[in-house]
Amino acid sequence: MSKISPKNNQTSPLSSQVFDTLVIGGGITGATTLWDSSLRGLKAVLIEKNDFASGTTQATSKLIHGGLRYLKNAEFGLVRESLRERRILAKISPHAIKTLGFIIPIYSRAEKWITHIGLGMYDVFSYDKNREISSDAWIPKYRFLSKEETILEAPSLPREGLKGGFLYYDYQNTNPERHTCEFIFSAEKKGGLALNYTELVAISRQGEVYQAIVKDKRTGKSYPLFAKTIVNAAGPWADFVESLAGVGMDKVLVRSKGIHIVTRSLTVSKTIVLKKRDKTHMFVIPWRGKTIIGTTDTVFSDSPDHFKVTRSDIQGLLEEINFAYGYSDLTEEDVDFYYGGMRPLVEDPGEKSDTYNASRKTEILDHKEKGLPGFFTALGGKYTTSRHLAEKITDKLCEFLPGSYHPCETAQIPLSSGEFSDHSSLVKSLSKKYSKLDGEYLETLASRYGSLAYEVLKLHKSGEGSATLSNGEEFSASEIRYIASKEKVEKATDFFFRRSGVGVPGIPSAENLRWIIDQLGKTLGWNPARKKSETSEVVARYKF
Repeated sequence: MSKISPKNNQTSPLSSQVFDTLVIGGGITGATTLWDSSLRGLKAVLIEKNDFASGTTQATSKLIHGGLRYLKNAEFGLVRESLRERRILAKISPHAIKTLGFIIPIYSRAEKWITHIGLGMYDVFSYDKNREISSDAWIPKYRFLSKEETILEAPSLPREGLKGGFLYYDYQNTNPERHTCEFIFSAEKKGGLALNYTELVAISRQGEVYQAIVKDKRTGKSYPLFAKTIVNAAGPWADFVESLAGVGMDKVLVRSKGIHIVTRSLTVSKTIVLKKRDKTHMFVIPWRGKTIIGTTDTVFSDSPDHFKVTRSDIQGLLEEINFAYGYSDLTEEDVDFYYGGMRPLVEDPGEKSDTYNASRKTEILDHKEKGLPGFFTALGGKYTTSRHLAEKITDKLCEFLPGSYHPCETAQIPLSSGEFSDHSSLVKSLSKKYSKLDGEYLETLASRYGSLAYEVLKLHKSGEGSATLSNGEEFSASEIRYIASKEKVEKATDFFFRRSGVGVPGIPSAENLRWIIDQLGKTLGWNPARKKSETSEVVARYKF
């Protein structure tokens, strides 16, 4: 293979191998594709130019849902798929999924009638919602709340004309960024390989294989990777990857900008579904002692590399929540964190729809007719249905590649963090093995890491202390040590915002921030100058 290596590039031990597939993109689509292909016996490698889960995947509403509003567009297949996948995610990663109530306030008889029909259909489509999952995650049937019950759940709702509200249930995914990484690290335990901070520079067809020139952003060195197939799972960057391969896109990739803010708690225990002034919906979501408010849905026309959340974006969202929820005193001072991303929506040429009403359908483009056999691009979709999209992608890989492979098992095999039956049994088992440790601490570890809590506890040392986060949660030194040593953390921002989520509820106090950075530095070998620069990068993430 060395004969076709470019003269200007370095070599790597990886350059001497030929992978069955190269997955480009470390978001949820790439992560689930690596997981599926590794389970089936493919020799797979994933590359991500930044950190895993650092693009669209870190910008969700932290919900796993069936897409109730898609019923309005008669996308019954998408709703059924989403509800089935909602159940499967609860089955294979039970620690990551929590049942969450949603309240839709009703202000007219017509609205009550239409919503009742929609929720009835939603229930029918989710007929198997509690099959093969722990009772911890069962989904109850929807019901109508009286005006008084609705006000009790959401005291700040505008009351004029309020008739009551519907209560239904979906799931919350407490830390989707970590959940995505769990797919990746589970795949690595099955023989897959994932490389973050590794950027695709060029790609070409060399005989029967593809040659991808990739750049290690840590060292600045480039080297070739060789693979029999390519999966373009770059999301909002998918068209850029295709242009590197020299193919034009048959579909139109529309980037939709969505932002969320994390504020002080608005003291609600269930998600409130509100209408903005343009009649689109927004959510008020209880989360880790704080409240998430979002999302927006507007076309983003600039380069995805130029994406950022602006102060005007945040001000606009505050204006909307103060209008829709009657909570007129929310200001910028109440915003503890913000985040945003781009949804990659797919349209046919000539098709025009606003981003809010655009379908969340998926497309898998096969570039065989353009002289690139075994090159596939995944477009569209949503977090909830990513496992099924990966199944369809991997089916195509197995059909293309010579040899025989295992059937898809991702609907049955749990992630390495999901190898337990139910939460209480896991906590009981942990308590039996670590009887001297505080029960509340073990409960917390079980919720955060599932069956990986055993691995975290192997690194436990008594008397090390912990950090208190901005929402009052405690985070221990053993957790930091485990994540930093086992989960490919390169920067403090990787740890704060994607692996652990310690920074997402808001910036920790100066003392706790310093303690966390010190603990990271001990494990990763950072000197004082490095710790200072890493701290500055974390702090900068809160400015707007």
